[in-house]
Amino acid sequence: RAHHFSNYALILAPCMVSAGMGEMTRTGDCMAHPTLGFRTKAAAVTTDLPLAPDRPIDFGAQDFCRVCKKCADNCPSGAITQDEDYTEKNGILRWQTDIKKCVEFRVTNKEGSMCGLCMKVCPWNSKEDSWFHQAGTFIGSKGETASNLLKQVDDM
Repeated sequence: RAHHFSNYALILAPCMVSAGMGEMTRTGDCMAHPTLGFRTKAAAVTTDLPLAPDRPIDFGAQDFCRVCKKCADNCPSGAITQDEDYTEKNGILRWQTDIKKCVEFRVTNKEGSMCGLCMKVCPWNSKEDSWFHQAGTFIGSKGETASNLLKQVDDM
């Protein structure tokens, strides 16, 4: 079965984490891949075909999100949490975004029905494919001090 835009019969983000395709980010809904950020739209195909499973990966995104908080600082609806740590909900560790606040803001926004500010301000989530951005995400994935450095460089 194909699962795609407005035709999902599964919650895609935890499936992607389990498949080793990314990590949960502070936005709670989005995936961050070490090279793609969370400016991606994903689809899935479920099957009964016997396949070898992948394992979740850890490239430092959750540690970075714990420090950065730029998406939460800039969220016009206040939907993204400032909490230090993520919580478990339905067996999934994640920061809990207030989806109702996010959707309400988007549908009542006089400038259009989308926002995307969380994606725009994320230092990890650059559209730029340069050595500078690759070096920044590499450095930002190396712990709290490195994450603070990447955030400060992005702020400049």
